Amino acid sequence: MTDSWQPKLRLTHDVERHNVTSSAFIERALQAGLKELRTDAWATSVPNLDSLGEPLQRSSSDGSVSAVFERDESLLEVNLWSSHINVTVAGADSRTTEDAIAALRQQFPLPDPSAAHEVPITFWTYTPNGAQPAFRNIGVPEWETTSGNYAATTQEQLESIMRGFQPSRGGQLILWHGDAGTGKTFALRALAWEWREWCQFHYIVDPDSFFGQHADYLISVLLQPAVPMMMGQTGFGPMGIVHFDADPDVQAEEGEKPWRVLVLEDTGELLSADARERAGQGLSRFLNVVDGLIGQGLRVLVLVTTNEEIRKLHPAVARPGRCAANVEFGPLGAVEAAAWLERHGLPEDTTSARTLASLYAELEGRDPNETVLVGFAD
Repeated sequence: MTDSWQPKLRLTHDVERHNVTSSAFIERALQAGLKELRTDAWATSVPNLDSLGEPLQRSSSDGSVSAVFERDESLLEVNLWSSHINVTVAGADSRTTEDAIAALRQQFPLPDPSAAHEVPITFWTYTPNGAQPAFRNIGVPEWETTSGNYAATTQEQLESIMRGFQPSRGGQLILWHGDAGTGKTFALRALAWEWREWCQFHYIVDPDSFFGQHADYLISVLLQPAVPMMMGQTGFGPMGIVHFDADPDVQAEEGEKPWRVLVLEDTGELLSADARERAGQGLSRFLNVVDGLIGQGLRVLVLVTTNEEIRKLHPAVARPGRCAANVEFGPLGAVEAAAWLERHGLPEDTTSARTLASLYAELEGRDPNETVLVGFAD
């Protein structure tokens, strides 16, 4: 073997219609010898990419657009959909890519939640291609306007969570339990508003898969909360060092990464006393996220709602010390229900406890005994 020997490699890349812009970005970055990549993602109030000028490559569909741009000494791949932007920058060095990301954050600022009273929610589901996020801005109320929907004991417990709650390092469990129709979903929306300045909400659509056989699902959501699928398309290592902004333990220059809440609604089956027998390792994985090795070092809270009675939950879940908060949602007592009806201009003709769902049904002119529960995503 001589010193002049060089390995001969041929790089191939399968191109599909939905990722043609990523393919164009990769090819041009390789041709230009740009060895540094940096990826970031955030919600934005800007509805289009017009401010970036004429693209080298563009792909669009209803509600989304992806494009490649040349800018100064860097190459940009920008994806905009559902008020969220994902950006990958290729440059000659880390300073170039960092400056480009900083400039893009100024051009595509975060939305002002107070303007529309909305917060961005990431909805996760597992597909044949792995963990897939979808983004929506959800209208949410303030806790002050909804606190009167709860019985005094529930209201007191929720007040301590809504205002002044201080999470600690590592995973923590917040458990909300009670009969259907007692207002757990309304409280979730209020919590998203009250925690908007320091916490991001991630809604797990299919918790059985999240804690089931697909371990990559759980890890993708925990370690790459921005947009992991986009990172996978452009994170090709042979170009050199690749930087991703998704590690929750990495502190950004402007401060620490925000906390995340994983929301699992109606997940009583996962936490029931016979969960190990029926769901295999699902319960063990859940507990590891809450306060085991998986959760260590992650700024993650797990919020579970269930209609199951608390005494039917697995003792390892309900034991003292595991829950940062354990809130029982019950119906409003007869006096509280009568006061609720009076505040909403209805006759105080109740002599028994009432669920929040039945009260709103009466307010809307429907039969209180035929209520339809509304989920967090609606």
